[in-house]
Amino acid sequence: MPRFFGHPLGGLQPARSGYVEVADAGGGRRRQGPTPARLYWEEYGAPAGRPLFLLNGGCSKIPLMGNVIQVALERGYRVLIHESRGIGRSSCQVAGRQTSTLLAADAQAVADGAWGPDSRFVLYGISLGGLVGQELMYRLVAAGQKSRVLAAWLMVTGPGSWLRPPPFLQLPLMRMAFKPTAAPAAAAPAAAPAASPAAAGGADEATNGKLSLAKGGGGAMFADDADFAARYSLESLFSNAWLDSPAPPEAIDPAAGAAGKAAVAGAVPEVHINVGADGAAAVAGGSGGHVLTRREAVWRVFKTHWRDMLALHGPSDFPAVACQLTSLLGHYLQPHRAAIIRAAGLRISVGVSTADAFFPEAAQRQLATALGAEVVQVVGAGHLDGAMLDGAYSAFDGGLGWLSASKQ
Repeated sequence: MPRFFGHPLGGLQPARSGYVEVADAGGGRRRQGPTPARLYWEEYGAPAGRPLFLLNGGCSKIPLMGNVIQVALERGYRVLIHESRGIGRSSCQVAGRQTSTLLAADAQAVADGAWGPDSRFVLYGISLGGLVGQELMYRLVAAGQKSRVLAAWLMVTGPGSWLRPPPFLQLPLMRMAFKPTAAPAAAAPAAAPAASPAAAGGADEATNGKLSLAKGGGGAMFADDADFAARYSLESLFSNAWLDSPAPPEAIDPAAGAAGKAAVAGAVPEVHINVGADGAAAVAGGSGGHVLTRREAVWRVFKTHWRDMLALHGPSDFPAVACQLTSLLGHYLQPHRAAIIRAAGLRISVGVSTADAFFPEAAQRQLATALGAEVVQVVGAGHLDGAMLDGAYSAFDGGLGWLSASKQ
């Protein structure tokens, strides 16, 4: 049974891990010869499991997808996941603009290096990983290797646009958006931050009108734990309706004891767990009671493990994240490429968020149409509603699960 409390990987350890060295063509217009980039990867699950290649989102390290990995293993998969060049344990010696085409070449190098050049897998791409997944499918189809993709799930992502900033502006724009703040914020609040109209709907000019990852201004990088606790906006990744609904029973630590639960959820000292018909975990005790919300469960994980999950530590992560996210500004799935993927007959499903702060619902549905997706599934309203806690079941019990179980 998955464990959605504590570290997002729930105590899982990789069955294998390693590095793949690739030619570093970052920077786009650089003229000197390539220098090496090293991409770190991990594999989870039993060797007999169905192979799933998980492409992570932007600013993300492997543990951010820990809940998805746990559910995938429960569903009989083995998972290969890597950290993008310059992020986490992967290195990149050229600081410059990156593209989804470059990152797709990296992803193929990881799959080839870890599983072999003839390996076949289910493809799972989320957010930026969905952009990379589009390019990876095109690469494989164009190379006559379409059979390698057993099925594909692209979630909270889009096709990009032909109207995009010129290449020479993309890196400066991202450096503006993610520039670290000049000084740490005030001390962390004692409890999970409540949603506010400004946090839920405010726009940040540096992110082109989209929600910022940080509240109250400043760059979307954080100086230390206190700065993160004071300014990080859960509402940038999750819908308020999802955050304020009851958490699943897997989010409650049965070994925490009464004091630990009371500290997290505000429960009374004597704690009992009751699971209702809707699967929500109610924490109650004594003469009063408290329902643990997803907001409290997710905030505890993020507040404690954010450096393991997110590449948002200003002093160390800023340059690499700015380079990585230029691939968002530059991506465009050209119609002829979409047509080639569609004509190849790949089995594709698309997960849609209805109020995503980063990819409009219309763009997500446009991608599904362009690729001829067999299944279009609403996975929530927020960007990661379908990837954290019990939301991680959405793909495996929905579109991806149906594609994988149905006959070719």
